Amino acid sequence: MGTQVVDPQATVITSCPANIRETKIAWGYKPQTDIVTKNTDPELWSLTKTNPETANVAINTETDAQDIGKGDEFASQIFPTSVDTSVPITKYTNSQLAAWALCFDPGKATKTTAGKGFKYDAVPSDPVVNCINLPVFTFVEQIRPQPDSVIDRALIGMVINDFQLQMNSGPGRANCTMTVNCVGTGNYLRPSGSVIPALTQESFLNAASASIQIAGIDYTLSKTFNTLTFTYNNNVRLPSGYYPGSGTVNGYAIRGRMEYADRVIGLTFQARAVKGSPEFTQLVTNPIPENPIVITVTGGMIGAGPQTHQLSITAPRTVISAVTNGNADGIVTVDCTVTFLKPPTGDIITMSATTDKDAILGK
Repeated sequence: MGTQVVDPQATVITSCPANIRETKIAWGYKPQTDIVTKNTDPELWSLTKTNPETANVAINTETDAQDIGKGDEFASQIFPTSVDTSVPITKYTNSQLAAWALCFDPGKATKTTAGKGFKYDAVPSDPVVNCINLPVFTFVEQIRPQPDSVIDRALIGMVINDFQLQMNSGPGRANCTMTVNCVGTGNYLRPSGSVIPALTQESFLNAASASIQIAGIDYTLSKTFNTLTFTYNNNVRLPSGYYPGSGTVNGYAIRGRMEYADRVIGLTFQARAVKGSPEFTQLVTNPIPENPIVITVTGGMIGAGPQTHQLSITAPRTVISAVTNGNADGIVTVDCTVTFLKPPTGDIITMSATTDKDAILGK
Protein backbone atom coordinates (compact mmCIF):
# COMPACT_ATOMS: atom_id res chain seq x y z
CA MET A 1 0.00 0.00 0.00
CA GLY A 2 1.15 3.50 -0.71
CA THR A 3 1.89 6.12 1.93
CA GLN A 4 -1.17 8.12 2.91
CA VAL A 5 -0.71 11.86 2.55
CA VAL A 6 -2.59 14.05 5.02
CA ASP A 7 -3.72 17.39 3.67
CA PRO A 8 -2.74 19.96 6.35
CA GLN A 9 -5.50 22.25 5.07
CA ALA A 10 -8.04 19.61 6.01
CA THR A 11 -6.89 19.50 9.64
CA VAL A 12 -9.50 21.01 11.91
CA ILE A 13 -7.97 23.38 14.45
CA THR A 14 -10.30 23.72 17.40
CA SER A 15 -8.26 26.36 19.27
CA CYS A 16 -5.13 28.36 18.49
CA PRO A 17 -2.75 29.46 21.25
CA ALA A 18 -3.28 33.05 22.36
CA ASN A 19 -0.53 35.64 22.56
CA ILE A 20 -0.72 37.73 25.74
CA ARG A 21 -0.42 40.85 23.56
CA GLU A 22 -3.85 40.09 22.17
CA THR A 23 -5.25 41.25 25.50
CA LYS A 24 -7.63 44.20 25.40
CA ILE A 25 -8.78 45.96 28.55
CA ALA A 26 -11.19 48.67 29.58
CA TRP A 27 -12.58 49.93 32.86
CA GLY A 28 -15.11 52.39 34.15
CA TYR A 29 -14.07 56.04 34.35
CA LYS A 30 -17.40 56.65 36.08
CA PRO A 31 -18.54 54.80 39.23
CA GLN A 32 -21.09 52.01 38.91
CA THR A 33 -24.61 53.00 39.96
CA ASP A 34 -24.37 50.37 42.70
CA ILE A 35 -22.02 47.60 43.76
CA VAL A 36 -23.65 44.86 41.64
CA THR A 37 -24.46 46.75 38.41
CA LYS A 38 -21.63 46.82 35.89
CA ASN A 39 -20.60 49.94 34.02
CA THR A 40 -22.37 50.46 30.71
CA ASP A 41 -20.30 50.51 27.53
CA PRO A 42 -20.33 54.35 27.26
CA GLU A 43 -18.89 54.51 30.79
CA LEU A 44 -15.82 52.45 29.83
CA TRP A 45 -12.53 53.69 28.49
CA SER A 46 -9.61 51.70 27.15
CA LEU A 47 -6.03 52.41 28.20
CA THR A 48 -2.86 50.37 27.83
CA LYS A 49 -0.70 48.90 30.57
CA THR A 50 2.86 47.56 30.71
CA ASN A 51 2.48 44.54 33.02
CA PRO A 52 1.39 41.33 31.24
CA GLU A 53 -0.56 39.85 34.18
CA THR A 54 -4.20 39.20 33.48
CA ALA A 55 -6.92 39.86 36.03
CA ASN A 56 -7.09 37.36 38.87
CA VAL A 57 -10.39 35.56 39.43
CA ALA A 58 -9.69 33.21 42.34
CA ILE A 59 -12.36 30.52 42.78
CA ASN A 60 -12.07 29.22 46.35
CA THR A 61 -13.28 25.82 47.55
CA GLU A 62 -13.16 23.67 50.69
CA THR A 63 -13.35 19.91 51.30
CA ASP A 64 -14.61 17.85 54.21
CA ALA A 65 -11.19 16.26 54.74
CA GLN A 66 -10.94 17.47 58.35
CA ASP A 67 -14.59 16.84 59.27
CA ILE A 68 -15.16 14.22 61.96
CA GLY A 69 -17.49 11.24 61.36
CA LYS A 70 -16.17 9.94 58.03
CA GLY A 71 -13.79 7.43 59.61
CA ASP A 72 -10.67 8.83 57.92
CA GLU A 73 -8.82 12.01 56.94
CA PHE A 74 -9.61 11.88 53.23
CA ALA A 75 -11.97 14.23 51.42
CA SER A 76 -15.26 12.85 50.17
CA GLN A 77 -16.89 16.13 49.09
CA ILE A 78 -15.83 19.53 47.79
CA PHE A 79 -17.76 22.74 48.48
CA PRO A 80 -17.81 26.16 46.78
CA THR A 81 -16.90 28.95 49.21
CA SER A 82 -16.00 32.34 47.73
CA VAL A 83 -14.64 34.28 44.78
CA ASP A 84 -11.87 36.86 45.01
CA THR A 85 -10.98 39.30 42.21
CA SER A 86 -7.99 41.58 41.75
CA VAL A 87 -6.26 43.48 38.97
CA PRO A 88 -2.74 44.98 38.95
CA ILE A 89 -2.24 47.85 36.50
CA THR A 90 1.24 49.24 35.83
CA LYS A 91 1.64 52.05 33.32
CA TYR A 92 3.88 54.81 32.18
CA THR A 93 2.31 57.83 33.84
CA ASN A 94 -0.06 59.94 31.80
CA SER A 95 -2.59 62.57 32.76
CA GLN A 96 -5.59 60.36 31.97
CA LEU A 97 -4.54 57.52 34.27
CA ALA A 98 -3.39 59.98 36.93
CA ALA A 99 -6.75 61.74 36.99
CA TRP A 100 -8.61 58.43 37.25
CA ALA A 101 -6.38 56.93 39.97
CA LEU A 102 -6.17 60.11 42.01
CA CYS A 103 -9.97 60.46 41.99
CA PHE A 104 -11.03 56.83 42.53
CA ASP A 105 -8.44 55.98 45.19
CA PRO A 106 -9.56 58.45 47.90
CA GLY A 107 -13.03 58.58 46.37
CA LYS A 108 -13.56 62.31 46.81
CA ALA A 109 -12.75 64.93 44.18
CA THR A 110 -13.89 68.18 42.62
CA LYS A 111 -13.62 69.19 38.98
CA THR A 112 -13.01 72.60 37.43
CA THR A 113 -12.62 73.64 33.81
CA ALA A 114 -8.99 74.37 32.94
CA GLY A 115 -8.70 75.95 29.51
CA LYS A 116 -9.52 73.19 27.03
CA GLY A 117 -9.16 70.57 29.75
CA PHE A 118 -10.39 69.64 33.20
CA LYS A 119 -8.64 69.81 36.57
CA TYR A 120 -9.48 67.22 39.22
CA ASP A 121 -8.55 67.90 42.84
CA ALA A 122 -8.78 64.80 45.03
CA VAL A 123 -8.59 64.68 48.82
CA PRO A 124 -9.18 61.95 51.43
CA SER A 125 -12.89 61.40 51.95
CA ASP A 126 -14.53 62.25 55.26
CA PRO A 127 -15.92 59.09 56.90
CA VAL A 128 -18.70 61.11 58.52
CA VAL A 129 -19.81 62.97 55.41
CA ASN A 130 -18.82 60.49 52.68
CA CYS A 131 -18.90 57.20 54.64
CA ILE A 132 -16.15 54.62 54.25
CA ASN A 133 -17.39 53.00 51.04
CA LEU A 134 -15.14 53.41 48.02
CA PRO A 135 -16.41 54.12 44.48
CA VAL A 136 -16.73 50.89 42.49
CA PHE A 137 -16.10 50.31 38.80
CA THR A 138 -16.08 47.48 36.26
CA PHE A 139 -12.90 46.05 34.72
CA VAL A 140 -13.33 44.30 31.35
CA GLU A 141 -10.70 41.99 29.89
CA GLN A 142 -10.81 40.19 26.55
CA ILE A 143 -8.54 38.04 24.46
CA ARG A 144 -10.26 37.59 21.10
CA PRO A 145 -13.90 38.43 20.53
CA GLN A 146 -16.79 36.01 20.85
CA PRO A 147 -17.31 33.25 19.79
CA ASP A 148 -13.56 32.55 19.75
CA SER A 149 -12.64 34.28 22.99
CA VAL A 150 -9.97 32.82 25.26
CA ILE A 151 -10.79 35.35 27.97
CA ASP A 152 -13.89 37.51 28.04
CA ARG A 153 -14.99 38.67 31.45
CA ALA A 154 -16.22 41.68 33.37
CA LEU A 155 -15.10 42.08 36.97
CA ILE A 156 -17.88 43.99 38.70
CA GLY A 157 -17.46 46.03 41.88
CA MET A 158 -13.74 46.80 41.72
CA VAL A 159 -12.07 49.50 43.81
CA ILE A 160 -8.55 50.89 44.07
CA ASN A 161 -6.79 49.50 47.11
CA ASP A 162 -3.61 51.50 46.58
CA PHE A 163 -1.53 53.27 43.98
CA GLN A 164 2.14 54.12 43.70
CA LEU A 165 3.81 56.91 41.76
CA GLN A 166 7.45 56.21 40.99
CA MET A 167 9.90 58.72 39.51
CA ASN A 168 13.41 57.65 38.54
CA SER A 169 16.47 59.10 36.89
CA GLY A 170 17.01 58.25 33.23
CA PRO A 171 15.48 58.82 29.81
CA GLY A 172 12.35 57.30 28.33
CA ARG A 173 8.83 56.75 29.59
CA ALA A 174 10.00 54.44 32.39
CA ASN A 175 11.26 57.40 34.42
CA CYS A 176 7.70 58.06 35.59
CA THR A 177 5.38 55.12 36.26
CA MET A 178 2.21 54.37 38.19
CA THR A 179 1.08 51.07 39.66
CA VAL A 180 -2.59 50.76 40.62
CA ASN A 181 -3.70 47.71 42.61
CA CYS A 182 -7.41 47.02 42.28
CA VAL A 183 -9.45 44.58 44.39
CA GLY A 184 -13.05 43.56 43.96
CA THR A 185 -16.17 42.00 45.37
CA GLY A 186 -15.55 38.74 43.50
CA ASN A 187 -18.54 39.37 41.26
CA TYR A 188 -17.84 38.64 37.60
CA LEU A 189 -19.68 38.06 34.35
CA ARG A 190 -18.46 35.64 31.68
CA PRO A 191 -18.79 36.42 28.84
CA SER A 192 -18.56 40.08 29.72
CA GLY A 193 -21.35 41.32 27.46
CA SER A 194 -19.28 44.51 27.03
CA VAL A 195 -17.83 46.12 23.92
CA ILE A 196 -14.33 47.46 24.54
CA PRO A 197 -14.04 50.97 23.08
CA ALA A 198 -11.22 52.29 20.93
CA LEU A 199 -7.98 53.11 22.74
CA THR A 200 -7.89 56.45 24.51
CA GLN A 201 -5.17 58.82 23.33
CA GLU A 202 -2.79 59.10 26.27
CA SER A 203 -0.71 62.14 27.24
CA PHE A 204 2.59 61.09 28.79
CA LEU A 205 4.08 62.84 31.83
CA ASN A 206 7.89 62.73 31.87
CA ALA A 207 9.80 62.92 35.17
CA ALA A 208 12.31 65.23 33.49
CA SER A 209 9.61 67.93 33.63
CA ALA A 210 9.12 67.54 37.40
CA SER A 211 9.28 70.39 39.88
CA ILE A 212 10.01 69.09 43.39
CA GLN A 213 9.99 71.02 46.66
CA ILE A 214 10.31 68.94 49.83
CA ALA A 215 11.35 70.00 53.35
CA GLY A 216 11.82 73.57 52.20
CA ILE A 217 14.41 72.45 49.65
CA ASP A 218 13.95 73.15 45.94
CA TYR A 219 15.46 69.99 44.49
CA THR A 220 14.77 71.11 40.94
CA LEU A 221 16.92 74.18 41.50
CA SER A 222 19.68 72.25 43.29
CA LYS A 223 19.76 69.51 40.60
CA THR A 224 20.39 66.83 43.24
CA PHE A 225 17.27 64.66 42.98
CA ASN A 226 17.43 60.97 42.02
CA THR A 227 14.22 59.03 42.79
CA LEU A 228 10.82 59.39 44.46
CA THR A 229 8.09 56.97 45.54
CA PHE A 230 4.67 58.23 46.62
CA THR A 231 1.90 55.91 47.80
CA TYR A 232 -1.72 56.21 48.89
CA ASN A 233 -3.15 53.03 50.43
CA ASN A 234 -6.78 52.43 51.45
CA ASN A 235 -6.08 49.07 53.12
CA VAL A 236 -9.50 47.88 51.95
CA ARG A 237 -11.40 45.77 54.52
CA LEU A 238 -11.49 42.58 52.45
CA PRO A 239 -12.49 39.92 55.04
CA SER A 240 -15.48 41.90 56.35
CA GLY A 241 -16.79 42.30 52.81
CA TYR A 242 -18.25 38.80 53.19
CA TYR A 243 -21.20 38.74 55.58
CA PRO A 244 -24.65 37.13 55.79
CA GLY A 245 -26.50 38.45 52.77
CA SER A 246 -23.40 39.80 51.00
CA GLY A 247 -24.36 37.93 47.83
CA THR A 248 -23.31 34.98 45.69
CA VAL A 249 -22.32 34.24 42.11
CA ASN A 250 -22.64 30.67 40.82
CA GLY A 251 -22.99 29.48 44.43
CA TYR A 252 -19.82 31.23 45.62
CA ALA A 253 -19.91 34.05 48.18
CA ILE A 254 -18.96 37.55 47.01
CA ARG A 255 -18.40 40.76 48.95
CA GLY A 256 -21.28 43.14 49.46
CA ARG A 257 -19.27 46.16 50.59
CA MET A 258 -15.88 47.65 49.75
CA GLU A 259 -14.70 49.88 52.58
CA TYR A 260 -11.41 51.51 53.40
CA ALA A 261 -9.68 50.92 56.74
CA ASP A 262 -6.64 52.86 58.01
CA ARG A 263 -5.47 54.96 55.10
CA VAL A 264 -1.71 55.43 54.76
CA ILE A 265 0.09 58.14 52.79
CA GLY A 266 3.77 57.51 52.12
CA LEU A 267 6.67 59.36 50.50
CA THR A 268 10.30 58.34 50.22
CA PHE A 269 12.97 59.93 48.07
CA GLN A 270 16.66 59.79 47.28
CA ALA A 271 18.85 62.82 46.59
CA ARG A 272 22.54 63.46 46.32
CA ALA A 273 24.14 64.39 49.64
CA VAL A 274 25.37 67.98 49.77
CA LYS A 275 27.44 70.08 52.12
CA GLY A 276 25.82 70.43 55.54
CA SER A 277 23.32 67.61 54.89
CA PRO A 278 20.19 69.78 55.31
CA GLU A 279 17.94 66.70 55.42
CA PHE A 280 19.82 65.20 58.37
CA THR A 281 20.07 68.60 60.03
CA GLN A 282 16.30 68.95 59.95
CA LEU A 283 15.80 65.49 61.44
CA VAL A 284 18.01 66.20 64.48
CA THR A 285 16.52 69.65 65.08
CA ASN A 286 14.06 69.82 67.98
CA PRO A 287 11.29 70.33 67.11
CA ILE A 288 11.67 68.90 63.62
CA PRO A 289 10.79 71.72 61.23
CA GLU A 290 7.57 71.40 59.24
CA ASN A 291 7.35 72.37 55.59
CA PRO A 292 4.84 72.05 52.75
CA ILE A 293 5.61 69.85 49.77
CA VAL A 294 4.84 70.58 46.15
CA ILE A 295 5.52 67.93 43.50
CA THR A 296 4.44 68.69 39.94
CA VAL A 297 4.93 66.83 36.65
CA THR A 298 3.96 68.67 33.47
CA GLY A 299 3.17 67.33 30.00
CA GLY A 300 2.17 68.80 26.66
CA MET A 301 -0.53 71.34 26.01
CA ILE A 302 -4.20 70.43 25.99
CA GLY A 303 -5.50 71.39 22.58
CA ALA A 304 -4.27 74.85 21.64
CA GLY A 305 -3.25 75.52 25.24
CA PRO A 306 -2.04 77.28 27.24
CA GLN A 307 -3.25 74.69 29.79
CA THR A 308 -1.01 71.60 29.99
CA HIS A 309 -1.50 68.01 31.04
CA GLN A 310 -0.32 67.84 34.64
CA LEU A 311 -0.09 65.89 37.88
CA SER A 312 0.59 67.51 41.24
CA ILE A 313 0.78 66.50 44.89
CA THR A 314 0.66 69.16 47.60
CA ALA A 315 0.57 68.92 51.39
CA PRO A 316 0.75 71.77 53.92
CA ARG A 317 2.43 69.94 56.85
CA THR A 318 5.23 67.43 56.30
CA VAL A 319 8.44 66.51 58.12
CA ILE A 320 11.46 64.43 57.26
CA SER A 321 11.15 61.50 59.67
CA ALA A 322 14.09 59.26 58.64
CA VAL A 323 17.41 59.75 56.83
CA THR A 324 20.06 57.20 55.85
CA ASN A 325 23.11 57.50 53.62
CA GLY A 326 23.79 55.40 50.57
CA ASN A 327 25.17 55.79 47.09
CA ALA A 328 23.96 55.82 43.51
CA ASP A 329 26.47 55.43 40.68
CA GLY A 330 29.20 56.01 43.25
CA ILE A 331 27.71 59.33 44.40
CA VAL A 332 26.86 59.66 48.12
CA THR A 333 23.10 59.96 48.67
CA VAL A 334 20.54 60.65 51.36
CA ASP A 335 17.53 58.30 51.45
CA CYS A 336 14.67 60.11 53.18
CA THR A 337 11.23 59.28 54.51
CA VAL A 338 8.58 61.98 54.75
CA THR A 339 5.69 61.92 57.23
CA PHE A 340 2.43 63.76 56.51
CA LEU A 341 0.78 65.64 59.37
CA LYS A 342 -2.85 66.72 59.48
CA PRO A 343 -3.32 70.51 59.55
CA PRO A 344 -5.71 72.17 62.03
CA THR A 345 -8.01 73.00 59.12
CA GLY A 346 -8.15 71.79 55.56
CA ASP A 347 -6.96 68.54 54.03
CA ILE A 348 -3.81 66.60 54.83
CA ILE A 349 -3.06 66.25 51.11
CA THR A 350 -4.41 67.33 47.74
CA MET A 351 -3.70 65.20 44.67
CA SER A 352 -4.49 66.92 41.39
CA ALA A 353 -4.46 66.05 37.72
CA THR A 354 -5.29 68.12 34.66
CA THR A 355 -6.30 66.23 31.55
CA ASP A 356 -8.54 66.34 28.49
CA LYS A 357 -11.04 63.75 29.80
CA ASP A 358 -14.33 64.99 31.21
CA ALA A 359 -16.61 63.29 33.78
CA ILE A 360 -13.98 61.18 35.58
CA LEU A 361 -15.53 59.87 38.83
CA GLY A 362 -18.81 61.09 37.37
CA LYS A 363 -17.79 64.72 37.89
